Amino acid sequence: MTGKSDTVKDYFERINKVLLYINNNIDKKMDLEELAGVSNFSTYHFHRIMKAYLNEPLWSYIVRLRLDTAARLLKMAENPINDIAYSIGYETPSSFNKAFKKRFNVTPKEFREDKGFFNADGTYIVPNCNQELIKLKPKIKNIKDKNIIYIQVKGLYSDKIGDGWTILCDFAAKNKLWGFGTEFLGLSYDNPQITERKNCRYKACLTVKKPVKPDGEIGFKTLEGGKYAVFKYKGTYENFDQVYSEIFNYWYPNSGEILRNVPSYESYLNNPHKVKPENCITEIYIPIE
Repeated sequence: MTGKSDTVKDYFERINKVLLYINNNIDKKMDLEELAGVSNFSTYHFHRIMKAYLNEPLWSYIVRLRLDTAARLLKMAENPINDIAYSIGYETPSSFNKAFKKRFNVTPKEFREDKGFFNADGTYIVPNCNQELIKLKPKIKNIKDKNIIYIQVKGLYSDKIGDGWTILCDFAAKNKLWGFGTEFLGLSYDNPQITERKNCRYKACLTVKKPVKPDGEIGFKTLEGGKYAVFKYKGTYENFDQVYSEIFNYWYPNSGEILRNVPSYESYLNNPHKVKPENCITEIYIPIE
């Protein structure tokens, strides 16, 4: 392996550490020195490196994640608005309200009370129920923790997702990580009705039997288990927006369930390259208490 390849791998491993740290500490104060220390980049170069990778300033990225997290909690949890503000790192409700309205053009209270969604560009969406698209009667399952290798990409429905899966599968084959029961999972951190599609974070994941050392763009983590409502959907991936809309706008309000603040994920049960798009089968895992 060349020295240049080692440097590139090290670069991505450091960035992955920072992104995972930010995601796990979204409620805490973070400063430049702290985050640079996580990455082991020099403080002087760190901000420039992250801006080049994220295609936006680091602090804008963190603020956006906090506000998008708050938007999800406003729709999915019954916590008081002030508590949500504190839970994502705002010291005062007034500063949270101001930042939220700047991003979504409505106050947190207005956002919570309305049945629709506001896109990040200010477009208002009223969901249309299509009960035939997905059977809104999930199975409730207790899932064990899963060890996964992953590659993170940004931008839903972009070529980057397909490229990410190719890189991940090549890595698994090269390192003999395939095995009986290997699962193909998609981990989505953002709601495209809240976050611009170009900024939505997606992790292509494969389950593995044991811990794997991170390697460049390939990361390793444990996917939290627990109780999940599992929906089975047959159809093209392009309908995922509508599927999730029906789950959260029709099933969830009437379910009596409480959501856990961890990401939902998808399990792809057949190969989209070997079946027609309308025959793709996906299980959607919604975390509940």
